[in-house]
Amino acid sequence: MEKLYVNEIRPGGEVSTVGLFYSRAEAKTIIAKLQSIPEKADCRYEIVEAAAALPSTNPPKKKREAANE
Repeated sequence: MEKLYVNEIRPGGEVSTVGLFYSRAEAKTIIAKLQSIPEKADCRYEIVEAAAALPSTNPPKKKREAANE
């Protein structure tokens, strides 16, 4: 399953994440809806693949609790 973020890039360069979507078609649909809003006319949008989850460097909670006892 694809995981895609849609980012809004404002005229001043500020980037804001619109949301996480699970298909390119869904992401393109939300971009089209946003572009139809007059207040968003100056904004650009990008679709970015979500990074694969990396293994945590923190030990599991049970091990941390045991270490603190």
